[in-house]
Amino acid sequence: MKIGVMGTGGVGGYIGGLLARAGVDIHFIARGKHLQAIQEDGLQVVSAQGSFRVMIHAVSDPDDIGPVDLLLFCVKSYDTEDAARAIQPLVEDDTIIFTLQNGIDNLDKLSAVHGANRILAGTAYIESTIAAPGVVAQTGKAGRIVFGEQDGQHSDRAERLLDLFRNAGVDAELSDNIQEELWRKFLFICAVHGVSTLSRAPLGLVLSCPPTRELLVGVMDEVAQLARARGIVLAEPVVVDAVALAESYNKRFKCSMLRDLEWHRPMEIEALNGMAVRLGRELGISTPFNQAIYACIRLENQKITDPFWASQLED
Repeated sequence: MKIGVMGTGGVGGYIGGLLARAGVDIHFIARGKHLQAIQEDGLQVVSAQGSFRVMIHAVSDPDDIGPVDLLLFCVKSYDTEDAARAIQPLVEDDTIIFTLQNGIDNLDKLSAVHGANRILAGTAYIESTIAAPGVVAQTGKAGRIVFGEQDGQHSDRAERLLDLFRNAGVDAELSDNIQEELWRKFLFICAVHGVSTLSRAPLGLVLSCPPTRELLVGVMDEVAQLARARGIVLAEPVVVDAVALAESYNKRFKCSMLRDLEWHRPMEIEALNGMAVRLGRELGISTPFNQAIYACIRLENQKITDPFWASQLED
């Protein structure tokens, strides 16, 4: 099986690195200094589960890879539409596009370009990030992915991929209700990423301070209401379970959105709390906690993505 990885960041780099270590035919698309370091010295994965380095084929142009059997699609949500068009050289009739992204609308965006039959949906619970060019650091417990067909069937292709991931040492689970799994993750990251980024604090501090902990739970409650209004059945303890999951993370854990803010990089605020706010308006459900987070972080994001706009106002 020939595999491509679009987006060699924390998730794509970690999962792709494990697959590469297992000896599969895998090819990475990256850019900038990260790409240069991978081409020169290989991809290094630093993890408490076992660190390693693999020499891999990495390029910036999908044309240099050609059609693949499986494409791990791991770009930031704000790049989904552009990346969906850019991967055309990698996609043929039988190619499986496997999305492991934050947010709940990436399936629709990918399906609009490549057709729903090619898309396999998944979500990742992995504490990982690019620590330096060519280096992906994974902390905390071993990463876990959950994926499935949109119709809930345990198809042959899904079963094959389950074996592929597990044989490579990836903790993988096949779901018969992937929409529920995507919403569970959406609920979790809207709260964890939103509150941590707004407060500029690692997760342990957020949970240890009663007001920010209360805010985190409030965000989760709002997203749970949105899910049920959309017909997504989330079991009643979903918020309790999400808080317990947050408490299982390393107390020093910094979410990717907070790291992006610190490094002055674009953030996924529109796909997270921004999406919650838009859905709330559409469904007639009040989302004041998400709205407050969205308003503040969107301003920070605009200052990063359009510094000329910010500098003009400051004059």
